[in-house]
Amino acid sequence: MTKKGISPVVAVVVLIGVAVMLGGLVSSWMNSFVTKSTQHNTCAITTMYTISSATVNETSGRLLITVKNIGKSTVYNFTFEADNGTVIDVMQATSPAETYTLEPGRTQYVETNISNYNVSRQNITNIDTVTVLTESCPEYAPEPIKVTNI
Repeated sequence: MTKKGISPVVAVVVLIGVAVMLGGLVSSWMNSFVTKSTQHNTCAITTMYTISSATVNETSGRLLITVKNIGKSTVYNFTFEADNGTVIDVMQATSPAETYTLEPGRTQYVETNISNYNVSRQNITNIDTVTVLTESCPEYAPEPIKVTNI
Protein backbone atom coordinates (compact mmCIF):
# COMPACT_ATOMS: atom_id res chain seq x y z
CA MET A 1 0.00 0.00 0.00
CA THR A 2 1.40 3.32 -1.05
CA LYS A 3 -1.41 5.50 0.26
CA LYS A 4 -0.43 7.72 3.13
CA GLY A 5 -2.64 9.69 5.52
CA ILE A 6 -1.94 12.27 8.14
CA SER A 7 -0.44 11.18 11.39
CA PRO A 8 -2.94 10.36 14.16
CA VAL A 9 -1.21 12.93 16.37
CA VAL A 10 -1.75 15.70 13.79
CA ALA A 11 -5.38 14.67 13.38
CA VAL A 12 -5.98 14.93 17.14
CA VAL A 13 -4.31 18.36 17.31
CA VAL A 14 -6.49 19.64 14.42
CA LEU A 15 -9.68 18.29 16.06
CA ILE A 16 -8.78 19.85 19.41
CA GLY A 17 -8.07 23.19 17.68
CA VAL A 18 -11.47 23.14 15.92
CA ALA A 19 -13.25 22.24 19.18
CA VAL A 20 -11.54 25.07 21.09
CA MET A 21 -12.42 27.57 18.34
CA LEU A 22 -16.10 26.52 18.29
CA GLY A 23 -16.21 26.64 22.10
CA GLY A 24 -14.83 30.18 22.06
CA LEU A 25 -17.43 31.32 19.53
CA VAL A 26 -20.32 29.79 21.49
CA SER A 27 -18.99 31.26 24.74
CA SER A 28 -18.71 34.73 23.20
CA TRP A 29 -22.24 34.55 21.81
CA MET A 30 -23.69 33.37 25.15
CA ASN A 31 -21.88 36.12 27.06
CA SER A 32 -23.30 38.76 24.72
CA PHE A 33 -26.81 37.28 24.92
CA VAL A 34 -26.86 37.10 28.74
CA THR A 35 -25.46 40.63 29.10
CA LYS A 36 -28.15 42.11 26.84
CA SER A 37 -30.93 40.17 28.60
CA THR A 38 -29.93 41.29 32.08
CA GLN A 39 -29.51 44.93 31.05
CA HIS A 40 -33.10 45.09 29.78
CA ASN A 41 -34.62 43.41 32.82
CA THR A 42 -32.64 45.31 35.47
CA CYS A 43 -34.58 48.55 35.14
CA ALA A 44 -37.92 46.72 35.32
CA ILE A 45 -36.83 45.18 38.64
CA THR A 46 -35.85 48.49 40.27
CA THR A 47 -38.51 50.68 38.62
CA MET A 48 -41.98 50.66 40.11
CA TYR A 49 -44.56 53.40 40.27
CA THR A 50 -48.28 53.50 40.82
CA ILE A 51 -50.99 55.74 39.46
CA SER A 52 -53.57 56.58 42.12
CA SER A 53 -55.81 58.94 40.15
CA ALA A 54 -56.35 60.32 36.69
CA THR A 55 -58.75 63.12 35.80
CA VAL A 56 -59.39 64.93 32.56
CA ASN A 57 -61.13 68.29 32.20
CA GLU A 58 -63.24 67.91 29.06
CA THR A 59 -63.42 71.66 28.52
CA SER A 60 -59.74 72.52 28.80
CA GLY A 61 -58.29 69.13 27.82
CA ARG A 62 -56.09 69.10 30.94
CA LEU A 63 -55.11 65.62 32.11
CA LEU A 64 -53.93 65.38 35.73
CA ILE A 65 -52.39 62.17 37.06
CA THR A 66 -51.06 61.32 40.52
CA VAL A 67 -47.87 59.23 40.30
CA LYS A 68 -46.08 57.61 43.26
CA ASN A 69 -42.60 56.14 42.87
CA ILE A 70 -42.51 52.95 44.97
CA GLY A 71 -39.35 51.56 43.37
CA LYS A 72 -35.66 51.99 44.05
CA SER A 73 -34.82 54.04 40.95
CA THR A 74 -35.60 57.60 39.99
CA VAL A 75 -38.11 57.78 37.15
CA TYR A 76 -38.23 60.61 34.65
CA ASN A 77 -39.80 61.89 31.44
CA PHE A 78 -43.34 60.58 31.73
CA THR A 79 -45.56 60.05 28.72
CA PHE A 80 -49.28 59.37 28.81
CA GLU A 81 -50.98 56.95 26.50
CA ALA A 82 -54.68 57.78 26.49
CA ASP A 83 -56.89 54.95 25.34
CA ASN A 84 -60.55 54.97 24.39
CA GLY A 85 -60.58 51.61 22.71
CA THR A 86 -57.72 52.63 20.43
CA VAL A 87 -54.63 54.63 21.24
CA ILE A 88 -55.40 58.31 20.84
CA ASP A 89 -51.98 59.84 21.28
CA VAL A 90 -48.75 59.67 23.22
CA MET A 91 -48.16 62.92 25.05
CA GLN A 92 -45.15 64.29 26.89
CA ALA A 93 -45.85 65.48 30.41
CA THR A 94 -45.80 69.24 30.81
CA SER A 95 -45.87 69.70 34.57
CA PRO A 96 -43.91 70.36 36.63
CA ALA A 97 -41.49 70.21 33.66
CA GLU A 98 -40.92 68.12 30.55
CA THR A 99 -37.77 66.63 32.04
CA TYR A 100 -39.48 65.90 35.33
CA THR A 101 -37.88 63.35 37.67
CA LEU A 102 -39.57 61.53 40.54
CA GLU A 103 -37.34 60.27 43.34
CA PRO A 104 -38.10 56.99 45.15
CA GLY A 105 -40.85 57.35 47.78
CA ARG A 106 -42.23 60.62 46.35
CA THR A 107 -45.74 61.28 45.07
CA GLN A 108 -46.38 64.02 42.54
CA TYR A 109 -49.03 65.34 40.19
CA VAL A 110 -48.04 65.15 36.56
CA GLU A 111 -50.16 66.93 33.99
CA THR A 112 -50.44 67.54 30.30
CA ASN A 113 -52.89 69.29 28.03
CA ILE A 114 -54.44 66.78 25.64
CA SER A 115 -55.77 69.51 23.35
CA ASN A 116 -52.16 70.46 22.47
CA TYR A 117 -51.82 67.17 20.61
CA ASN A 118 -54.58 67.57 17.99
CA VAL A 119 -56.91 65.22 19.82
CA SER A 120 -60.51 65.95 18.90
CA ARG A 121 -63.00 67.05 21.56
CA GLN A 122 -64.95 63.84 20.98
CA ASN A 123 -61.87 61.77 21.78
CA ILE A 124 -61.19 63.77 24.96
CA THR A 125 -64.66 62.94 26.31
CA ASN A 126 -64.28 59.25 25.39
CA ILE A 127 -61.05 58.52 27.27
CA ASP A 128 -61.58 55.47 29.48
CA THR A 129 -58.08 54.65 30.73
CA VAL A 130 -54.59 56.11 30.72
CA THR A 131 -51.27 54.28 30.82
CA VAL A 132 -48.29 56.19 32.18
CA LEU A 133 -44.89 55.33 30.74
CA THR A 134 -41.45 56.62 31.65
CA GLU A 135 -38.36 57.09 29.54
CA SER A 136 -36.18 55.85 32.40
CA CYS A 137 -37.52 52.31 31.91
CA PRO A 138 -39.63 51.75 28.79
CA GLU A 139 -40.02 48.04 29.68
CA TYR A 140 -42.11 48.83 32.79
CA ALA A 141 -45.67 50.11 32.81
CA PRO A 142 -48.20 49.84 35.63
CA GLU A 143 -51.77 48.81 34.92
CA PRO A 144 -53.82 51.44 33.07
CA ILE A 145 -55.98 53.56 35.37
CA LYS A 146 -59.60 54.53 34.86
CA VAL A 147 -59.99 58.22 34.03
CA THR A 148 -62.53 60.43 35.80
CA ASN A 149 -64.03 63.15 33.60
CA ILE A 150 -64.60 66.49 35.30
